[in-house]
Amino acid sequence: MRAWTYTEMLTKIQNDLDLQDEIFISPEEFLGYFNEAIDNAEAQIHALYEDYFLTSASIALVTGTSTYSMPSDIYANKVRSMYYVNGQTKYEIKRWRRPLSDIPYVDTSDDYMYLPINSSASGYQFKFLPAAQETSSSNVTIWYIRNAKVITTGTDVCDIPEFINYILQYVKMRCYEKEGHVNTIKAIEDTEKEKMLMIQTLTNMTDDEDTEIRKDFSFYNDFDTDWIT
Repeated sequence: MRAWTYTEMLTKIQNDLDLQDEIFISPEEFLGYFNEAIDNAEAQIHALYEDYFLTSASIALVTGTSTYSMPSDIYANKVRSMYYVNGQTKYEIKRWRRPLSDIPYVDTSDDYMYLPINSSASGYQFKFLPAAQETSSSNVTIWYIRNAKVITTGTDVCDIPEFINYILQYVKMRCYEKEGHVNTIKAIEDTEKEKMLMIQTLTNMTDDEDTEIRKDFSFYNDFDTDWIT
């Protein structure tokens, strides 16, 4: 799958529409059109196949620190899972779902759990319970849904390569609209066709051919009180 840079995408638009010497549409407007297209494609992806943007990152623990920022590129604070791995000690860090009144009873020897919080000063973060008992840059891995990459420079790469045709067609449509071109209506129709093709592609996407439904015992685990000492 070809990775298109912003310069390459812009050059194609200018060549296709004969806009090499365009002054009516400013560089800032071109950039805005592309990011609009990416935002629209991203919204469809998140609605139909959000695992397209599934990624992971390490959380740098600091001894005694309990509150940490969400990844900077996280979408709508969608944490899929979190894991702790330190030698032979391996477990999923579960989300805190017990009464807040139980927090004072968390023991420093308990497995980590996390609680999403939202402060007026720092925005969305998560709190580890208990606070970190070690300093480590790799023991905790968070899996989450990220945002699509915003284009800012000529060398930036569009990270939705499967739907580049929609993005290019959307920008063409916006250019025609700006200029009041006679082809505007057709461009709108072509953009809608590319959008429907994108939706069809996303609808047909599956992770793999494994159709086994695994039993989920997390409900019972959440109410297991053996952790209290």
